[in-house]
Amino acid sequence: MTSPRTILLLAAAGPFAAFGAPPLASAEPCCSTSTHHAARIVAQTPDGHWLEGESPEVYGRHWFRQPVGQGWVFALVPQEHGWSIRLYDSEGADAVDLSAITPPHGGPVNPRDVFGWHFRNADNTGPNVGDVNAPQGTREFFFSRAISGTGGFKPSADPDSARWAAPDSSDGLGWFRVLDYGLSDLEPGGKARMTYLKFDACLRWPKSEEEIQREADDARFEFLPEDLETYGSCGLDLLAYDLHAAFVPRQLVGDLDGDDAFDEIAQIRRKRDGKRGLAVCRAGTWLHVLGMDGGMVGEALAAGYFDQMEAWRLMKREHGPLGYVDEPPWPDSDGDVLVLERIEKEMILLYWKEGALHSQQVYRYVEP
Repeated sequence: MTSPRTILLLAAAGPFAAFGAPPLASAEPCCSTSTHHAARIVAQTPDGHWLEGESPEVYGRHWFRQPVGQGWVFALVPQEHGWSIRLYDSEGADAVDLSAITPPHGGPVNPRDVFGWHFRNADNTGPNVGDVNAPQGTREFFFSRAISGTGGFKPSADPDSARWAAPDSSDGLGWFRVLDYGLSDLEPGGKARMTYLKFDACLRWPKSEEEIQREADDARFEFLPEDLETYGSCGLDLLAYDLHAAFVPRQLVGDLDGDDAFDEIAQIRRKRDGKRGLAVCRAGTWLHVLGMDGGMVGEALAAGYFDQMEAWRLMKREHGPLGYVDEPPWPDSDGDVLVLERIEKEMILLYWKEGALHSQQVYRYVEP
């Protein structure tokens, strides 16, 4: 398939130009903090899988879409002269644009619009040298959860003010950086159209007090009395096993079996010999103790792996491959996928399918 870059080069012989954006100041880091979430927009394959570490691109009249936290969808919507940045509160046709609070409202130029003529001078004969008042390579935009479910505006506390309330500390902030672009319609007196865009983008939004408290709890190595009660009620023999964390988070909560009920997974240690494993409590009722009987868990997970494991996390069943060389296809699981890792040594996926646990190796760089 012809790449967008090839299309740009083939078209350069006509009334068209393709060139890189000028160097820009570095945007702030895109990382979560104790008080804010962060989501970086990443490159995708044509079938929608994520490519970590590569910059996303869009070209022609195509849309760019990427799900982010909270069920939101970041999008670049094709327009006459380029693309418009949007953050929708859902995938549906009635989705509300949470970024609509970004000022200025009603004017000719908004930082969410990334149009070709923004980068050209007034008569469209060369680069913009300041005679066209338009945002350039780095854009900032705001988004508000408060407008979800409304007519698309943030209600103002002042009934006499305009319907567009000013962004405040409860709202999110996004940055968008143009890394490369291509333009067409460069005839003098015309308006340039952007036909290719390579970019970097990040969303940051405040965590709720509940989220902050939950994350502080996740950082605890010590299990709480209520944790003991949960796993004991599920059937874990607390005389034979300790709830004991070698790393954080000490436990994970998700839907491993896809039945829409919470499943809880804790790190455990056998008291008589210190052997490590996992206790899986499905829907508060069904208990699975993993790693203690010496047998395999699924097809690829040896019982001894839990004694060496250094990190873990749950990922949604629809996430897709993680981007490692020679990685096998993402498993067709019934629910969330448990990622178990010996950092930079070995990674194994554990998942539920058709009434049983299965496992597959993602990579192994050294012998276990």
